Amino acid sequence: MAAQQIIRALTNAVIPSDVAAFWQDHLAPMKSAEPRGRLIAITPASARAITLTIEPNRAFTGFRAGQHITISTRVNGAWVARSYSPRLVSGATSGAFQITVQRVANGRFSQWAHDAASIGDWLKLSDAYGDLALPENNAAVMMLAAGSGITPFLSLLQSTPLQRNTSLQYWVKTPEDACHLDELLALQTREPNFHFTIHSTQIGERLNASHLTDCVAGTEIMACGPAGFIATATSLASAQSLRLQSEAFSLPMIVSDATQMVSITLARSGKVVQVASGAALLPALEAQGIALASGCRRGICNTCACSKRQGISENIITQMRDDGDNPGLRLCISSARSDLTLDL
Repeated sequence: MAAQQIIRALTNAVIPSDVAAFWQDHLAPMKSAEPRGRLIAITPASARAITLTIEPNRAFTGFRAGQHITISTRVNGAWVARSYSPRLVSGATSGAFQITVQRVANGRFSQWAHDAASIGDWLKLSDAYGDLALPENNAAVMMLAAGSGITPFLSLLQSTPLQRNTSLQYWVKTPEDACHLDELLALQTREPNFHFTIHSTQIGERLNASHLTDCVAGTEIMACGPAGFIATATSLASAQSLRLQSEAFSLPMIVSDATQMVSITLARSGKVVQVASGAALLPALEAQGIALASGCRRGICNTCACSKRQGISENIITQMRDDGDNPGLRLCISSARSDLTLDL
């Protein structure tokens, strides 16, 4: 055994792994065995959004264009995690990538990024997740983006030569809210196969059937935005028999019954709390002071998944109910429809 391995083995025998990880994160986060990233630039993306450029350490395994990663930072001593769609920095040799962060009222990560983030800050990074991808054939693509739903499309547009007919329609409240607008306009000027249109919802330009009239046979629709936007895109694509890929960055409107309370038993701690029937479990448990790991908060990353031992739960998105054991109940998109026992 090499001397370095002997020293490492002796160190691990004396210092618990969690303690070693704590000090490594504080003293040398870029050498951590866990994915970490260092903030190396902060630049404007729109009137209400900024771009953070992050240099990852060697433990970060990268991402595919269109995927998401969960990024965590400490805010007032507590970890705050949010999901973002990254894209590589052109020409960077260090694997640096960028995320775009819009200012969100009461958004803890958003407020930290806009008001407190500094060059040199380090962040926790998750493995990449998500299935949004360009079709493998050369079919025409129409991208429909609303608000921050533009970010996975920026990565996809960067990832491959624009040889297919590609159009991007982008809905924002006002043109000043559009992220990376100069970049998109320049891309349209430079690439004959790329067509870009911006729509302002402030003057009533909402997604409707007229926006899909130019689709030729075989066009694939790709949509990213809030739940209501995705529901409209799904209906329009179905009416024209067009294939659709979509990702919603918010959940559908949740109807909970505050007059009907159910008991949630946390098997590991023995704690029992009361929540409203139909309410999303993740925020309902957090409101009871229970700290839980989370990431995307929309059912993609599985960070908040736990085992359900008994009770009836309901998927908020599909309205499907599950009355048996579930080893991977995603708390962010599940509600309780009876008393539950969770492995927490």
